[in-house]
Amino acid sequence: MAELQEVQITEEKPLLPGQTPEAAKTHSVETPYGSVTFTVYGTPKPKRPAILTYHDVGLNYKSCFQPLFQFEDMQEIIQNFVRVHVDAPGMEEGAPVFPLGYQYPSLDQLADMIPCVLQYLNFSTIIGVGVGAGAYILARYA
Repeated sequence: MAELQEVQITEEKPLLPGQTPEAAKTHSVETPYGSVTFTVYGTPKPKRPAILTYHDVGLNYKSCFQPLFQFEDMQEIIQNFVRVHVDAPGMEEGAPVFPLGYQYPSLDQLADMIPCVLQYLNFSTIIGVGVGAGAYILARYA
């Protein structure tokens, strides 16, 4: 009887030939309701909107959107659009604990933070992609 051998199987698909990983640039901007952190992937293309994502409660952009944007069929889209992933205050990786008495912004106030991000990046148009509370926030912004 043959011995069983352990085989390592990975689910991640390798990059397509000639493709290199994108460098992410993380920024933080002050708003009337506190600081908001966002990560930008890609280079803005003239006359093209940016894809702006907003995650659901208890998540951040990586836990919510990374599987979508790593999907093989999304590669053509992400090559042609700059992506801006907004993290709600305190949801970014390594975020410190809020101080005692901190008043978390309302959903409407979180929506009011988006123009500050767009002004900082000098973007005039976006394609909003949101999940759960993030979808509500983007709808309130719109």
